[in-house]
Amino acid sequence: MAKEQQYIPDRRDIVWLDFEPQKGKEAGKYRPALILSSKAYAKQTGLVICCPLSSSIRGTLSEVSVSGLDKPSVVASSIVQTLSWRERKVKFIMTADQDCFTAVLQRLLPLLGLNELS
Repeated sequence: MAKEQQYIPDRRDIVWLDFEPQKGKEAGKYRPALILSSKAYAKQTGLVICCPLSSSIRGTLSEVSVSGLDKPSVVASSIVQTLSWRERKVKFIMTADQDCFTAVLQRLLPLLGLNELS
């Protein structure tokens, strides 16, 4: 019997992840997230660096619209978390387009005190 190959999250993937337990203003629930880190990082560490998605659109500067999902949704680019993808029940949804991914990175730069990617 062939061994089932396990999905490993990769950069730009939008996946389901369990964000519980929630603390303070953190995102909670089993929800979509945009993966920022590479597949190599996920494979080596068992972790992903990600931003949660929300269908509660508030119009803040840190939100980035995502197309192709069942509901209108945004990436909360000001919320960056490192999570165990195996223990948090990762499930692939789709791959975000490059423009969406770039827009998320551009919103992260000021939070990190940077002006540009280099």
